[in-house]
Amino acid sequence: MIVNKSLFPSAMNFRAVTNMQDRFADLQVQLATGKKITTLSGLGTDRSYDLTLRARLGRIDSYQKTIQTVNLRLDFYDNAMVRLDQIEADARTSASPGGYGADGVNLTTSPSLSEARLDEVLSLLNTQVSGRHLFGGSITDRPPVASTSEVLDGAGGRDGFRTIMGQRKLADAGADGLGRLGIVTAAETITLSEDGVHPFGMKLSTLSSDSGGITLTAPTGAPASLGVEFTGPVVDGQRVTIGLTLPDGGSYSLVMSAVTGAPQTENEFSIGATDADTATNFAAALQASLEGIGETSLASSSVFAAADNFFNGRGETVMRVDGPPFETATALVAGTDVDTVFWYEGEDTSGVPRQTNSARIDDTTSVNYGVQANEEGLVQLVRTLAAMAAENFPLSDNTSEGRFDYMAETQLQRLSESNNGLNGSIEVISLELGIARATLSNVGERHNAYNNQLENLLSDIESAPIEQVAMELNAIQIRLQASYQTMTTLSELTLVNFIR
Repeated sequence: MIVNKSLFPSAMNFRAVTNMQDRFADLQVQLATGKKITTLSGLGTDRSYDLTLRARLGRIDSYQKTIQTVNLRLDFYDNAMVRLDQIEADARTSASPGGYGADGVNLTTSPSLSEARLDEVLSLLNTQVSGRHLFGGSITDRPPVASTSEVLDGAGGRDGFRTIMGQRKLADAGADGLGRLGIVTAAETITLSEDGVHPFGMKLSTLSSDSGGITLTAPTGAPASLGVEFTGPVVDGQRVTIGLTLPDGGSYSLVMSAVTGAPQTENEFSIGATDADTATNFAAALQASLEGIGETSLASSSVFAAADNFFNGRGETVMRVDGPPFETATALVAGTDVDTVFWYEGEDTSGVPRQTNSARIDDTTSVNYGVQANEEGLVQLVRTLAAMAAENFPLSDNTSEGRFDYMAETQLQRLSESNNGLNGSIEVISLELGIARATLSNVGERHNAYNNQLENLLSDIESAPIEQVAMELNAIQIRLQASYQTMTTLSELTLVNFIR
């Protein structure tokens, strides 16, 4: 009997076994990797959808890294702003008018304490993260503010604040120390006049009296002048009040009181035998009072006026007295980088400082977190600390207490908590940075939720169901074993074995 080999479809069986072997290998890879395929082409029609999902996940990851970076910078901002606010509070409470301390200890220690605080403030304003300076707006590659020694004492032939302050004191006091005011007496009339139209010295603002024997001419003209004429009896205790405006914008009320007999305190004048005598006594007392103001309140006011010109705020130019001679100066002139130290050299934008640094954290969302060291609250703190640091109050100087009182009172006003709501204050900057952080947090949470959704969609396309793969792998293994046994039997089939 002849058996035709075509009765046994061995080729088809071999192909089936080969296919099962290929499938078995694919399933082993899926079980090991958890992925359905190892190449993009294996996804078939799902590959474009897969690429879209991966591109979106890549953008989210980039946004999340940006959020992480900005959060790190905001951490440094938070630390710096908290400390700046504490320094402001300490400076506000450390000096008060009349608070000289035991044996005048506050008079001698206030300048050095203020200089130490100024040094810390300038160091905080030079805070950097990974080489990126935080308080210079968009200019981040260099320190935005100069060092304390450069600011106070100058550097490289350029004048620092102490020099600028000294020149301003001379310009405000004038050659005779009367604050650029002149006194002229003519019989019963005293005329008090400004010596010119310029920003220096004391300015006449108001004039009043409670005496019917005094005729007043209110301040008028440019330069302004006022007149006090004694036209009748003046009674003991009656007063003449002259309102003065100081160089830093502060006001001073000079109250001159009439007394019978010799004056016992400053700002008193004797009632004379005649109106002309009283006028002469008034003029002498007025000159002495103006000299006293020039040595105390005016001198301290000059310090703050110099600080306002030297520590320029946003959009302002560094200004200094146009001299020498300084005692007769009539104008301010812009400082240059040749003759004057510039305390701030960061970005000086006229727009919103927060917008000087911006980060895109979503397709439609950005956060603004830039800060400039010359914003109002920060520069006011620097001015106030520098003013107190540059002065000195020797116990042997009888003007120290008067100067200290004016500076302490001005420091309280400039650093008052009533300024917390102004644009550029430390508190407002902190609040705006807090809003940026809240935005980062909200968008970050949204990214996390969206990222999880996209990962699930991507998993449906790419991930292999492990339980199903294991079951199919086991089934194919059984089928392969059976096929191998059958093929082994067929390979042993011969005519002799068949006949048997």
